[in-house]
Order: sequence, then C-alpha cells, then structure tokens
Amino acid sequence: MTRLNEIVNPPARPRTIAGTRRQRTGSDLFSKRERSYKELDALEVRYLQGGPVREAIDSYPLFALSNGWYLDGKDEALVKDTEEQLTILDIESSIWQGIIDSLVFGDAFQEIVTGRGQYSGTILALQPRPAKMFDIDADEYGVVTGYKQYLDPEGRRYIQLDLDQILHISLFHIGGSVYGTSLVNSAKDDIDRDVQMIESLVSAIERHGHPRYHAKVGKEGEDVGQPVLDSVADQLHDLKSNTELATCHDVEIVSLDTTGVGNTQAYSDLTLGRMACALGVPLDVLGVTEGSNRSTATVRQKVFETKISTIQRRIENIYNSNIIDRLTGQPGSVRFKFNDISPEDELREVEYVAKVLAADPISPIVGHEWARRRLRIPEEDAGP
Repeated sequence: MTRLNEIVNPPARPRTIAGTRRQRTGSDLFSKRERSYKELDALEVRYLQGGPVREAIDSYPLFALSNGWYLDGKDEALVKDTEEQLTILDIESSIWQGIIDSLVFGDAFQEIVTGRGQYSGTILALQPRPAKMFDIDADEYGVVTGYKQYLDPEGRRYIQLDLDQILHISLFHIGGSVYGTSLVNSAKDDIDRDVQMIESLVSAIERHGHPRYHAKVGKEGEDVGQPVLDSVADQLHDLKSNTELATCHDVEIVSLDTTGVGNTQAYSDLTLGRMACALGVPLDVLGVTEGSNRSTATVRQKVFETKISTIQRRIENIYNSNIIDRLTGQPGSVRFKFNDISPEDELREVEYVAKVLAADPISPIVGHEWARRRLRIPEEDAGP
C-alpha cells in the first residue's frame, strides 16, 4: 500500500458536493461576486474604528509571534539558507497580517510574488492584498481551483489567479464552505451593542452629567416681564463650575439632576465582558480586570493560550506546504515551527515526560521515541 506521505501533490477526487449555490436571476446578473463587498467593508470598519475590537483581534498575532519561531531540518546549511530567505520575505509581517485578515474577513490573501525569466520560480515577496477584493473559485466538490481579485465592488472586472500565485490563510471554518469564518462577523451583534451602549452613556452624561437649574423669579402671583426672565436665563446659561451667582431676594434657583447618571462603569463592563467572550479573548486584553478573582482570569488566560497554540499549528501547516517547501525545493526537509507560547507549560511538559519515563525503569511504560514526539524534538537531535 502506498503511504500518503510518499505522494507529492496527490490528486483528490471527492464524491460529495460542497453545497448549493444561489442561482442568479435577471435582476442581479451584473452582481458577479459570490460575497458582498459592502458587508466585508463593514467588517473592516468595525475592526479599524472599534478600539476594543482592534485590541482583541491584534492580541491573536501578538501572542502567536511573541516567543518567536524556528526551523527544523537535518541539513543545517539548508535550514540556515531557508531562514535567511524567510528574513528577506519578512515572514513575521506576513503571518501577522494573515492572522488579522483571517479573523476580520474569514480569509487572508497574499500574492506570492515571483521573478521573471530565470527567477520565475523564485519567491521574491509576499504581498498582503485586501481580502474584501477576493473570491475563491471551487468546483462542485468544494475543491479550490483558483482565485479572483475583483477590481471594482460590482464585480465586473477581475484578475484570475492560480493556486500557486496566492497564499490563502483561514483559521476557522464551517463544513461545506471554502471560505473561512470571520470572528468579527460572529461577534458583530455584541460589537454593535457596545457601540450603542457607549453612545447612550455619552448622551446621558451630556444631558444629565452637569447640573441644570430652575429659577423662580418674583413673588407668587406677580407678573414678571419677559426681559427680566431672559436676563436671568442668560446668566444661568453662562454658569460654570466656578461661577458665583448673586440675585435679589425674590429670585430662587433650584438645582436639577443632582443624582447624575449613576454607575456607568457597570454598563461598560457588561458590554465589554460580552464582547471579550464573543471575540474569544480574556477580559484583561480589553482592559477589564476582575478584581480579586484572579483564579478565573488565570483560567481564561490558559484557555486563550491553548487556542493560540492551535492557531500556531494551523499557520505552520499553511506556510510549510505553500512557502517553505517551495523555498527549499525539497518538500518536508525543513519545517517551520513556533516556539511554545508559554515557557512554563513547556517546562511542565518536560517534567511530566521525565516522571513517566522514570516511573518504572525496569519495565518502562513508554519509550524514548514517545518522549521525543511528545516534546517535539527533531529525530536528528534525539539522544540514544
């Protein structure tokens, strides 16, 4: 039986279809795009203009890249050469933008720029492109066949691109779709509620955050002329926090809205808490602390780090198959890997493996090969 890892670019022939596609009617024949440019643009606006939203989304690549990366391979010269090429390509900027776009739009698209003539097979740059301009071509079985970059929102003009010309990055998926799932779109309702809450609080503060005054002029039953009322109203209008007001005996001034707008912090924390949950980040990322309940915050941080580790493995697979293998010309000879996001977790893993190996020296439960795979140690670096 032929092993899968012995086949280079194995042809896949699915028997099931990816799903149904909407049939266009005469009224929308000029709308050629599968995705709405307007909706994708709205997701970008939410990311760019929403302070807490951007902080949450930016935390994903920040944590993923914080401890750096390395290359695995038996050929040290090839590993060093590949590392130099990745530095020239500014691989970290590519990964950062790829994670951001995939979380905002569901997919990230970067052109794999090659040279001309004798350098036509050499990767010279990775150019991030606006994800809202791209559609994915796929057959009825859901197998991706190419990409289109639309040059206008209406979808009348586009550039056709082959699979090897685009680095496509997506992190979250649902079955039957060639497109990734946008995290910002999933959290859209909570993001919008937070904006509405802040706008309401600002309006309330402007309306009720500063005292208003009611002036009674004259005595009961007295008909005070309008010029006098206008004069008193003008003085009240010009009042500031440090202004003193002197009046005659028959003018009474009463302060209104003395209670203010109440506890605004509770409302803000409520919407930020829901938004942090929707965007999958700890509350501390959005600047909300949980008081003395640090154990809950620690658990949330741990869950977030586990999620980042999963995203790191996804990114590793994408770049290894689409970039690293093309740079080396020897598929599988060099592997791109992230360092562990939490050094403390790495140390605990080493301690765990050591305890398992030492549990029964005479009849060990597991062997050193298991320990090597568990600790992700390259085979050429393993001891006897």
